[in-house]
Amino acid sequence: MVRLQIMLCLTMETAFHTTGNARRFGVDKVLARDAGGRLVLPATSIKGFLREKAELLLRSWGQSVCVGPEPGQMCKGQNLCRICRVFGNPRQPSTLRFEDGRPGGKDVEERERTDVRSGVSISRHRRATYAQRLFFIETTMPQPIQWQASATGYFPDADQAREAAALIALAAAWGVAIGGAKSRGLGWLKAIQVRAAIDGQEVPPKDLQDIWLQWQGGNRVGDH
Repeated sequence: MVRLQIMLCLTMETAFHTTGNARRFGVDKVLARDAGGRLVLPATSIKGFLREKAELLLRSWGQSVCVGPEPGQMCKGQNLCRICRVFGNPRQPSTLRFEDGRPGGKDVEERERTDVRSGVSISRHRRATYAQRLFFIETTMPQPIQWQASATGYFPDADQAREAAALIALAAAWGVAIGGAKSRGLGWLKAIQVRAAIDGQEVPPKDLQDIWLQWQGGNRVGDH
């Protein structure tokens, strides 16, 4: 078995929100925090975001991938598609274990500052606001912020580990926004930097791009 470690650096262009379990007076949707009260970008949000992008891209290239999240439409047995081999499904544990993302920066007080925004529920069918549907949502501050996250997993050989790293890097390269209220301008991404290492040896970006080319059929994509 070989160990794959992936480091992610997500740079946000706008304020960000993902709902947590805590409560705060006067706020309907509070940001996710860890047990110590510090802001986090939940591992489930990162994993779901990357999986969705990977599914869309591979399917657009004619690759055979299952259709989530309905269990009945996902891989069964050991014959797994590329998506389920990395991210798992209801019958198969994820090979990669994602960790919560945390805001970067040396100024702890600054990176933990938050804002509260008001909003109104809108009927997409009528294209009008609902009466008496004012709500308040907690977000990070609007200035750019970097989040550091990671994922680790064990694979039978280096080739499968490289494929997993390529899948994560591909999805990250095409991500646009993450978290809640994306249609309201929250969670927009400037870039996601991905670094992968197999048994401590860094994987060159070109190795990952070569795998993309094989998946796509020979046309270079994802460079930006």
